[in-house]
Amino acid sequence: MGMTENKAYAERQYYIERPRLELDLSCNLESEDRAGPFIATKYLSHALNERLDIETKGWVYHPAVLLYSLRLSPEWQQTIEKPDAGRETTKKSFLLGYSIDMTFLRYKPYTLNLFGRRNRSVLTNSFGGRSEAEGDTYGATLTLKYKALPATLAYVHATSDQTGFFESKESRDDIRLYMRHKEKSNDTSLNATYAAQERTTLGTAVRAKSLSSGLQNIYRITPDDKILLNSGLLYRRSESDFFSASGVSLSESLNWIYTKNFSANYNINYSMERSGDFHSDSKSAGAGLSHSLYENLATTASVSASDSRSTGAGGSSYGGNLNFDYRRSIPYGMLYINIGHDYRVTNRSVSEAFLQVIDESHVLNTGDVTSLNNQNVDLSSIVVTNADHTIVYIKDMDYTVETIGTFVRLSRTSFGAIADGAGVSARYTYLSNPAFDSSIFGRSYGVGLNLWSALRINYRYSHSQENFLSGIPPDALGNDTTQTVDTELEWKWSATMLLYEDSERTSGVSVSRWLADENLKFRLRDNLFLGISGNYGETKLKDRNETEKFYGFRSNLQWRFSRWAGLRLEGSYSRVNGISKMTVDKGGSALVEWFYGIWNGDVSYRFVNQDDLNSGQSLDRHSILFRVKRAIF
Repeated sequence: MGMTENKAYAERQYYIERPRLELDLSCNLESEDRAGPFIATKYLSHALNERLDIETKGWVYHPAVLLYSLRLSPEWQQTIEKPDAGRETTKKSFLLGYSIDMTFLRYKPYTLNLFGRRNRSVLTNSFGGRSEAEGDTYGATLTLKYKALPATLAYVHATSDQTGFFESKESRDDIRLYMRHKEKSNDTSLNATYAAQERTTLGTAVRAKSLSSGLQNIYRITPDDKILLNSGLLYRRSESDFFSASGVSLSESLNWIYTKNFSANYNINYSMERSGDFHSDSKSAGAGLSHSLYENLATTASVSASDSRSTGAGGSSYGGNLNFDYRRSIPYGMLYINIGHDYRVTNRSVSEAFLQVIDESHVLNTGDVTSLNNQNVDLSSIVVTNADHTIVYIKDMDYTVETIGTFVRLSRTSFGAIADGAGVSARYTYLSNPAFDSSIFGRSYGVGLNLWSALRINYRYSHSQENFLSGIPPDALGNDTTQTVDTELEWKWSATMLLYEDSERTSGVSVSRWLADENLKFRLRDNLFLGISGNYGETKLKDRNETEKFYGFRSNLQWRFSRWAGLRLEGSYSRVNGISKMTVDKGGSALVEWFYGIWNGDVSYRFVNQDDLNSGQSLDRHSILFRVKRAIF
């Protein structure tokens, strides 16, 4: 063995780069109090953590044969816990963390990548709790670089054990395949994914499997790409302890550019869904035209027809729409105008019966009124999951349901696992109306101004009216009107946004709401920055004459008081006042960090206070973290 000038270890058949060393020492103190009508707990913990990282990389036999990187991270942790009404316990643990990556034959037509990881991570945010997760991940990726059919096949296995603010255990296996064949007139790709997951959260275990595969082909009928045929085939299947579903979709789309300003598209689609005893089949076809006049006026028109059949239901519809979009430069800005009209006839062949909805997507935002799409929902049938159905959320812990007339409102809770603004999928059954035929005429208008690249003003109006044609008249026909005005001003160090929305709906929940949001950023000195933001809004449920108010603020201060040290302070407060939802969230943090040569460290304090005034539950959490790190290269 020999040592090169850069202190690497090398022989003819291997190379080892000079190892790099890093030391990490941290101490964390936490306290948590939970109180409520049926709970009163206190929890204290002290955690001392020491970690050593040794990292190197190199090759074996030849760089073209095997490249590798290796990182060893032995970690020692001592935790002292004092649960409520329990004796103080001391836990000592050792984790041999590692990270290894190997690449075989990177210049050959076939390349194999192997990797493995084991680590312990701390999950925190400015105003949330602290969680720790230990996980193992390993897998392989095989890349075939043949010109005729390049392909990638990957396998990943991951396990995670998370404790603290949010406790869960998870095991997941993923297999992915991607293939592509490209010719002068054809481009074909295949993308397939299989995932198997088992997740245990708060004592509830959910097992889920999913398979999705898609085949897509783009055929260039003319060499100049003015006529393209896009074909797609998608298969999906998912199973869990709560439900199973499968589906197939087939689509054909022809895009034809006749002239520079005139183009058309034609499409047909077929889809099939199966879930237990429920099944649905739907077919649709359509055509659309697009025309541009002097690059100011864009006109689009389309016609379409569809037919669907499902368990206990069926129907068909046909119609068309016509839209105009106009834009023109004006002094100091741009003017936008759009006008749209839509007409559709729907024929239904369903008797009054309970029907199944298997995958309805929603986004849950604080202050919004999110209702399920159908009326007369069976509350006991509602199941809410994440978008890919691998996490089943728990009612009254992660989300709440509330009846408003014949509709159901879906809301996230402050203490649950659904983040603000997260997407969810709902599954439920509902009682349908008797069969009837109707037509819907809709129109929309909008106007917008962008001035001085700083001010934006928009107004939108939409109205749809449903008319009865034949069959058994429903209790109410759709008659929906929505008006929205919003404006935003960005000027130097400030950004101001105002929004007002008013809706009158017979096919949903009628609400009016307004929101004001202000963001201020100040550079007080070259090394001192201050940010302040606040919002206030109200949402009125017209059907019940109830008003829900929400407001809050957030501030942060960053001060680099020397070349080697800095301070960051953050604070937040938010409140929701309503009859069905009354919550108060408060949080704050302080962080001092410093750097000196190969040394760096920080001391931080965080607290969060959450109160659910309806249920009487509250949570207080305090955390102090001290860390010192020394790196040697």
